Amino acid sequence: MRHRAKRWGRHSLVGRAVSDSQPRPRRRAIVAMTAVLALVVSPFLFAQSAQAASYEFHINSRDVTAAARDTNPGDGVCLTAAGTCTMRAALEESNKLNLPAGSIRIAPAAGFSGNIDPVATSFQVMRGSAVSNQDGTAHFEVTAPVTIDMEERVTVEATRDAGGALFHVNGTDITFLNMKQALSGESSFVMGPSSNRVVIDGGSSVTQAHYGPERFVVFREGAKNITIRNYQLQGFYDSGTATGLFYVNAQNSTPVENIVIENVQVTYTRGGSCTGSDGSGCRTSLLQFLPRNQNVVVDGFTFADSFVSNLTNQVAFPFTNGTAASSSVRASNVKFTGNRFINAQGLGTGWQNAFIALPIGQMGGDNEITGNTFVRATSGQNFAVAWNGNTTSGSAGKLRIANNYFTGYTGTSVYLQNTGTVNVEQNTFGARSASQGRPGIAEETRDGTSSLLDNGTNANGRVTTWYPSKDAAVLTAETPAGSVQVESPLPEDVPECVATLDVTAPTDGPFPENTVDLDLYWTPDRTAEVYLGRVSELTGSSAKLLLDLPVGPQEFPSTVVGETDTATIVDADTGLGNGYIRLQTIGSESRQSSQYSRMVGFSGSCRPELTLEQATGQNDPTLARDLHYTLSSSLPLNPDSVTADAVDITAAAVTETIDAGRLNPRSVSVTPVAGTANREFEVIARVDDSAQVTAALQAEQVASLGGLTNRAPATSADPNITFTNPVQAKPSSFTLVTGEPDGKQYGFAVAAGAPTPAADLNFGATPDQAATDYRVELSSLSAVIPAGATKSEQLRVTAGDGEVPANTPVWVAHELSSEDPNYDGLVVNPLLVKLFSSDPSIKITKRAFTDVGDSSSPAQIMATGTEALAGTRLTDGQAVCFVYEVSNISADDWATVLTDVTVTDTDAQLGETGVIGTVPSLPIGGSSQLSACGSMKPVDTTVGAGR
Repeated sequence: MRHRAKRWGRHSLVGRAVSDSQPRPRRRAIVAMTAVLALVVSPFLFAQSAQAASYEFHINSRDVTAAARDTNPGDGVCLTAAGTCTMRAALEESNKLNLPAGSIRIAPAAGFSGNIDPVATSFQVMRGSAVSNQDGTAHFEVTAPVTIDMEERVTVEATRDAGGALFHVNGTDITFLNMKQALSGESSFVMGPSSNRVVIDGGSSVTQAHYGPERFVVFREGAKNITIRNYQLQGFYDSGTATGLFYVNAQNSTPVENIVIENVQVTYTRGGSCTGSDGSGCRTSLLQFLPRNQNVVVDGFTFADSFVSNLTNQVAFPFTNGTAASSSVRASNVKFTGNRFINAQGLGTGWQNAFIALPIGQMGGDNEITGNTFVRATSGQNFAVAWNGNTTSGSAGKLRIANNYFTGYTGTSVYLQNTGTVNVEQNTFGARSASQGRPGIAEETRDGTSSLLDNGTNANGRVTTWYPSKDAAVLTAETPAGSVQVESPLPEDVPECVATLDVTAPTDGPFPENTVDLDLYWTPDRTAEVYLGRVSELTGSSAKLLLDLPVGPQEFPSTVVGETDTATIVDADTGLGNGYIRLQTIGSESRQSSQYSRMVGFSGSCRPELTLEQATGQNDPTLARDLHYTLSSSLPLNPDSVTADAVDITAAAVTETIDAGRLNPRSVSVTPVAGTANREFEVIARVDDSAQVTAALQAEQVASLGGLTNRAPATSADPNITFTNPVQAKPSSFTLVTGEPDGKQYGFAVAAGAPTPAADLNFGATPDQAATDYRVELSSLSAVIPAGATKSEQLRVTAGDGEVPANTPVWVAHELSSEDPNYDGLVVNPLLVKLFSSDPSIKITKRAFTDVGDSSSPAQIMATGTEALAGTRLTDGQAVCFVYEVSNISADDWATVLTDVTVTDTDAQLGETGVIGTVPSLPIGGSSQLSACGSMKPVDTTVGAGR
């Protein structure tokens, strides 16, 4: 309620009731604005735990006149003369009964709702004398333990600017639950000198009807253990030091103790009006003191986990508003933790007008400002936190300022003077914070200049800081020996870019202690937006640090509620880094905190760029099963990400391919190459048959040590290797006459130049159905090339006597298994047996030639050599070439075109194990020539005609 000028005096009094016809005061300036922000109130609701009270008083009447009195206070029955239960009658009963905590509960009766208007016509107050410097009366007085739960069904709101305080609380163990619209024309709650263990939990109070409400909670001297939590506030009239949401009105030096304000939401509208008929645009200070001097003592003030937005030209936490102790209260155990202060303008520009202006002089107990967000509006206060400890030597108290985010404060975000040691660490600062400009090549060790932290006279010894001695560099090689890992605060799922940074101890004093902690920060320009982590207990004169920088946009609070600003250290797409790195030095033992260092650049690519090539020394084509590739990266890779599955192996058939459907290309292993710092990996691929093999690595398959994947596929100049299957069944086909007792023979061989088998090669043979039909049999269904050998024993193939169509095909499939991975599972060519009922009459004439000048073909052998006629005697070791003329002399009923005629010689030294060659097709009456050369051995070699 508004009063005349004398209202500012400490002892002004008002009457017990206010007439509706009382003239409106003229002192208040009316503020009218166009509303630009509509607020939807989402009140907090406290759910009371089940606890049976001895007395339950259920309010069922809104009466606030003299008739609202209880007929017999103390009889345990809430009853007026009218037979109702009013708020006053319930309180008169609880005050008189004065039972232990939890014994009495006051709540609305079932079905009862609406507003109890404390200034309704002919209202009468419970207390007619002043309860604070600003409240001449109190509508309701609470002096004994009680729980008052309005269940957000019943409001207690003055409908006009009249009356006194709503509740005068002056007892112990008093709890208010779910108090919605607890508003008067003055203060909502006054915590009297005898108030102790009082809780206001859940609800909301928003000025809408008029500008009457001025203070939410007033704390008188002696009030202790007062908690306000889970509450929403908006509005309240502003009249300088006479108003404030939370108001300390200590009238002597008895301490106000242990005030706790937690999870409170204070929203200031950006528009609306503040008049006698519209309170939607009202806005007042957060905390105010009257008086504010050394006679006011606060021991324990906590403001935690709360949200405050759009504070305009009002004060926030002014424990002092001047530069002398006479303008300051005395306070200890002051804590601000986990709060968000968004778009706060504030009032005043000096350090004594900081958003949190801590008391001048010493602060006892544990004091902290941690985990908060301070975002100043586009204009306003120059300082966020300030403390003048008024101590020229030693420490003015224990204070920690840590893990906060500041932006917008254009003088100094944290200002300290005559405080001694104050632990200021791990704070970050947005782009609008005051700091030295670019190029930023000096340390911020000067008082009175724009800086993130200002250590003034006798503050933290004004120690100098370690500093980065050259630009940070992306780690592209082995981790440097002796480097120190920075302990990163980043969550494990955030990708990182690993960089190195050289740091140096200061060479000019005042020096920090010998063992220090270094905090590292990143900025896109000149402040310290991102905290990168800490190196603890560092000694010596220099060090090389290994630090992790986050990838992708980093978000910061904006001046617009609900919006964020961003900055990017490492671009998530390109992997390119940017910005600057700086340090702060903290004494490992004393926690003495320096100002911030110079800035050095950071650049380079943090995404791995890959190549995948044939390994050096890899033969191409090759008979070796293991095909070697080298994967190379511009950055060290996380070995766990570089797996065989990450590499794609494909294969295309070549001329020698036996079965294109059984190539089975695959990557079998990927291993780091020793001494390459995980920048090179050996890839081994395999196929099961002759093929051209191609290796590739697609995008997003592998990751750097910091978790950045390769954005592009690996490049390659030659990703292909041709593998030739070294295992063959020889001959691969022959003709077979049914009933021929000797049959034909074949075996298995490893090609010359292939790796020597390290284990037995075990072959299995499976004849097809035609073999069963025509009684084709093998001497064995298995064969072995022993370890260290290149040939198997021969298998004999025979066919039972009987008629068959000429050239009837019989197939024998093969499979290979071995403990030697070079050979296990290789495809083996099948054997084709062509059956005839009688000899189709192949005539083979073998002729010998010596002194051959050109052995490239049968024709050249005959042209350049001398024929050794039948009966000619040749000497041991003499070079000789043989020409085999193969003729199809089949006729009459047996006349047929012969295909795949394989010519063998009993001399296994000729050809390949006696196999001279194969004639693909031989027409009736046609002939073809094959040749083979060698040296004479002391064995029989027949020269002449044969079949």
